[in-house]
Amino acid sequence: MKHIKKWVLLSAFVLVSSLCLAQDVTIDRSYSYWGVRAGYMEIDNMEDGGSANLGFTSGFRFDGPFAIEVSLDYHTSEFSDVDRTTYALQASLLVYLAPITARVQPYVLGGGGFYLSGYDYWTDSGYRRTDFTSHKFGGHLGGGIDFWPTAEVSLTVDVRYLFLQEDIPEDSVVNINGTIDGILATIGAKFRF
Repeated sequence: MKHIKKWVLLSAFVLVSSLCLAQDVTIDRSYSYWGVRAGYMEIDNMEDGGSANLGFTSGFRFDGPFAIEVSLDYHTSEFSDVDRTTYALQASLLVYLAPITARVQPYVLGGGGFYLSGYDYWTDSGYRRTDFTSHKFGGHLGGGIDFWPTAEVSLTVDVRYLFLQEDIPEDSVVNINGTIDGILATIGAKFRF
């Protein structure tokens, strides 16, 4: 969890320093965007440290405080004796706390996602299996900041708390069935079109 504290402190620093430079930027009253992001994911009490995350986003900002966003993320994680690869497809509603013309735009978000996870694990009988796949739905809540240095490109810091349930096969040496909530912290860029 100490890595999460670093992300929160970094986000706070970015917010404070960005507010010092806050000026209006000329942006259409509504627009579509796509983006890329990289980050860090840590699952509460189960992961052997955190893991890297790569993702893509696409969304639409309405004239007003609301935006809808779809994202696809890829990450791998290692538990004690289990390796997991996950593809996460999330849909989110973003509520911006600043006008659409502000250069610094903090937001809160919430939504749901579909998580496709594949596992590589040791069984009770001593052999390694790689053919199990879990399909789960989970929710998320979070917030972030879009900083627009230009009217076409924003730099983004985003932190989400994920609410997930997981089921490892019964013959796995490690039992991590149940709640595997975690934090996903990312930085990235959004491109308006």
